[in-house]
Amino acid sequence: MAQTWTLNYEPAEGGRLTGKLTVDEEKLHFVALYDSSNAAGIKTLLGAAAGLAATGGHLAYIRNNDAQLELELPKAEIESVATKKKLLAKRVVVSMKGGHDFVFNYGMLSVDKLAEAIES
Repeated sequence: MAQTWTLNYEPAEGGRLTGKLTVDEEKLHFVALYDSSNAAGIKTLLGAAAGLAATGGHLAYIRNNDAQLELELPKAEIESVATKKKLLAKRVVVSMKGGHDFVFNYGMLSVDKLAEAIES
């Protein structure tokens, strides 16, 4: 059964995108709703998408007139899942077999159930 969290995705290029992450038996699917960083707004969104598309092997594309990022990570390609917990920033780091890391920040809330859902 799919589970959904509203959280932040932190691209390696910087910035923070708030959206919904749905985890099901086969994949992780993130849809960015808006850029929540203090950075350059939509430029960060478009730059992040271009960077993700260049990682190869992982599906990332822009929809809705270049204003929405969707990221899809197949569970079969996940090498490891780690949690990083600091006072106001609980994160799950998803490392793919190709060597790329994807960081999801759930703020102050526990990431244990999210990590468990990704690993199962």
